[in-house]
Amino acid sequence: MTYFINILPLASFFFCASICAVVLLRRQWNATSLSFFAGMAALAWMQLAGYLGMNAAEAEQSVRWKQAGLFGEALFAGSWLVFSTVFAKEDPKSALRKQRWAVVPASAVPILLVMLLCLSGQAVAVREPDTFFFPRSARYLNIVLMIILVWTLRNLENTFRASTGIERWKIKYLIFGLAFIVLVQVYILSQRLLYNVWSVSDGNVGSAVTLAANVLIIYSVVRNGVVDGTIYLSRKIIFSSISLIAIGLYSVVVALSAQVLRSFEINKQLSLDVLIAILAAMAAVVFFYKESVRRRIKAVINRNFRKSKYVYQDEWLVFSTTLSRSISTRELCETFLKVICDRVFVKHASLWLADEATRSFYMIGSSNLEPVHLRIRFNEEALSHIFAKEHPASRSEIKSNKKLLPLSEAMETLLEKCRAELLVPLIVADKWVGLLTLGKIQTGESYDEVEDYGLLKSAAAHAASAINSAMLAEERTKSKEMEAMHRLSSFVMHDLKNTASMLGLVAQNAEKHIHKPEFQQDALHTISEAVARMKTLITSLSSDLSGKLDLKLGEWDLNHIVKEEVEKLVPVLAELQVDEDLGGIPRVTADGEEIRKVVHNLLLNASEALAGKGRIKVTTRADGGRVVMSVSDSGPGMDKDFLEKSLFQPFQSTKKKGLGIGLYQCKSIVEAHGGWIDVESEPGKGSTFSVYLPAK
Repeated sequence: MTYFINILPLASFFFCASICAVVLLRRQWNATSLSFFAGMAALAWMQLAGYLGMNAAEAEQSVRWKQAGLFGEALFAGSWLVFSTVFAKEDPKSALRKQRWAVVPASAVPILLVMLLCLSGQAVAVREPDTFFFPRSARYLNIVLMIILVWTLRNLENTFRASTGIERWKIKYLIFGLAFIVLVQVYILSQRLLYNVWSVSDGNVGSAVTLAANVLIIYSVVRNGVVDGTIYLSRKIIFSSISLIAIGLYSVVVALSAQVLRSFEINKQLSLDVLIAILAAMAAVVFFYKESVRRRIKAVINRNFRKSKYVYQDEWLVFSTTLSRSISTRELCETFLKVICDRVFVKHASLWLADEATRSFYMIGSSNLEPVHLRIRFNEEALSHIFAKEHPASRSEIKSNKKLLPLSEAMETLLEKCRAELLVPLIVADKWVGLLTLGKIQTGESYDEVEDYGLLKSAAAHAASAINSAMLAEERTKSKEMEAMHRLSSFVMHDLKNTASMLGLVAQNAEKHIHKPEFQQDALHTISEAVARMKTLITSLSSDLSGKLDLKLGEWDLNHIVKEEVEKLVPVLAELQVDEDLGGIPRVTADGEEIRKVVHNLLLNASEALAGKGRIKVTTRADGGRVVMSVSDSGPGMDKDFLEKSLFQPFQSTKKKGLGIGLYQCKSIVEAHGGWIDVESEPGKGSTFSVYLPAK
């Protein structure tokens, strides 16, 4: 047994060294990992120095090793203070920078004090069997170390209390392990302050607790990798003084019992009692920080020491702040479920969204439940009863209502698989948005029809509004995407139709003019242009569907574009009279290919309106700071009603085989350039389309 006790410091040293090795192998260095590594290295040095000091052959060597251990204690306190300051913070550097004026001196002062004590030869005065005596000058070092360790404990507690859910589960064993190590050092320092001694039995207690705590730390670091974790801390941490209160009470109890211990001379026997007490405290902390136990305790406090179970202003602030961070419907639902479970102390919950298309509810999210692949129809009598009340309904209320019995198979499945004890409707402006199911409260108490129902009704109304808004926003986005797709496909269809019409007219005119070399050359050129245009259309299918034109601007001569487009359409316009009156105009800043589409569409529309007989006139002129290009035809024209209501609208055309896309596309292109299109037309008198573009 004595051999086992003597190697406790050595075993603890190897555990600490192993943790340091794990951190080294990960090679993820930042303020958190560096301070963690420094703290574990200091703890390993303290344990090694303690082991070598206890097993030294001469008293002088023991004293030297104990003095060396004091350097480890100084580094231990500073490193864990830094770690507790930066651990799990969103921005560790910023957190350390804000407290640097306190943290840096607090980390440096213990090292300086140890150096001064060692240089003066007063660090450790003398060693007697199993006991080291400290001079009174070492009291200041012990006080500083005590203050730093209490500060560290407070930081760790605040970090733990600020975490919730899965984040707390990840960090709790690491924080528990560190807290136990720091607490046992607080105990050892309290013995020094009271008695000015350090006994081997105290060192063994520290090593045993460190060994046990290292198991928790190794589990957390190896399995969860939380040294680099991030917890988003709340700005308001309630009950943050438990560490200070506990240590204060401990100090008072130790001070009062000091004289009793001295009187009965049972100091040597105390250490075993202390070890048992500390290990029991460790087990108690782990037990009482189980979620169900904590919630039962809080329920008792709420029931006996507070007038209201909920502070509604705080609860509303939590719901509003949390839900506002979510954007999509799914994120909102998941966030709402998480907040509800946390505020009402419920483990099992599910959220069902309304699907207007199928008139049914489907599960969108759950907490600690398997997915339920089920559709619950709107016409369920139980649902109608719940939504008509606009109030939470309990399982017992539904089961005992004879008007609702027997329940349908779908409702029975919902109640059983979701472990539903309470059903809460989500309604906004008489619209069914969703259904929330909640299981039993983990404290074992029943739902309060005033407190719990009131909170849930308010929270459900807030969530229903947010979810409904998110769903409407997503529907609008989908509609815009479909509109853009429809628009693009319409443009492509229209351009393909124009190309096909152009090739058809070439084939039709070839019957009369195929023997003419000029026609043959123009026909080949037109076919080549048609092939190139179709290739461009195919490429455009993979372009942006946002509905906005991606203009490639440059300086262009509009007269030159008009001449080229007229020449391309010579085979198409062979039977028509085409007059050009191109005036002196400045260049325009435009996307040449898009403007070509406008000219091409207007010329082709004019030729189709003439049906093979008539006159087309193309003119250009300057008009102040703008350039005007007009295409006139002597066709049948359009009436006033069509001009006002249907012209430029997609899928509206006066032609039997027209798609009604060409002019819509022309208007979109011209407006994207900062211009507009004017139209003059009367039945029987033809039409004139004038395009206004900004001059350079």
